[in-house]
Amino acid sequence: MRRRTGCARFGRQALGALAAVMAMTPAPALPQTSDESHTWRATVYGWFPAVSGATRLATDGGSGGDSDVTIDPGDILDALDFVFMGQIERRGRRWGGFADLVYLEFSESAAAVHGNAVPPLEATLDAELELDGFALTVAASYTAIERPGLELLAVGGARLLDLDAALTWSLSAGVVAQPPRSATGNVAAGQEHLDAVVGVRGRASLGTSRWSVPFYVDIGGGDSDATWQAVLGLAYRFDWGELTIVQRRLEYDFAPSAVLRELGFSGIAVGASWRW
Repeated sequence: MRRRTGCARFGRQALGALAAVMAMTPAPALPQTSDESHTWRATVYGWFPAVSGATRLATDGGSGGDSDVTIDPGDILDALDFVFMGQIERRGRRWGGFADLVYLEFSESAAAVHGNAVPPLEATLDAELELDGFALTVAASYTAIERPGLELLAVGGARLLDLDAALTWSLSAGVVAQPPRSATGNVAAGQEHLDAVVGVRGRASLGTSRWSVPFYVDIGGGDSDATWQAVLGLAYRFDWGELTIVQRRLEYDFAPSAVLRELGFSGIAVGASWRW
């Protein structure tokens, strides 16, 4: 499995995303007053999601089968080699655009022993999963509703998933006190999926306080069978920006014949936003 240089690759993707946002945002035909001028917002998150997926395993004997892989948040901190999650947004009076990037590299090993007294069977499974790649969403936005207490934007754009995944495993099973039978296998998938996405984003204020509830949802398809994302959180506004805690879920369904058939990220993210 090819490994990437995290910082260099992130730099290239961030610059590309920024250029796309600037290109998507229409320039005003007339000079704008101060309350109509464009504003920017940059957000950096800490996100350590649970990772789940479904793969197809192939043993060295040529047989195949399905396998579900799940890595819990408690294991992510030890497994992560590099992670970044951030967003940059440009807003005008009605039109705007944003780019959202999730980049991660991690590897995790696991071992399990299973026994059954009748008959006296024992099986040992050792597996190692490596995953590195990014999901980049770039979209234009249009403010459909903007009134005290509620802001709602329609969004449309594309999401690119660039992912390398490798799973290596060995299984040893047999009757206790007899030589066990073993099988080994590995599966690797390097794939890119570009999907069109549409959705809504916005926030609802909690009375006249500085608290608000940001939300986001999109759905799409293209190279993948389907992809969707949902975010719901709580934010507190400061003069310089805001602090946010959200629950975020990103899901992919691929073709049934693909080596990597499903992939999902789900977890709580804490972020800080700056605006200018």
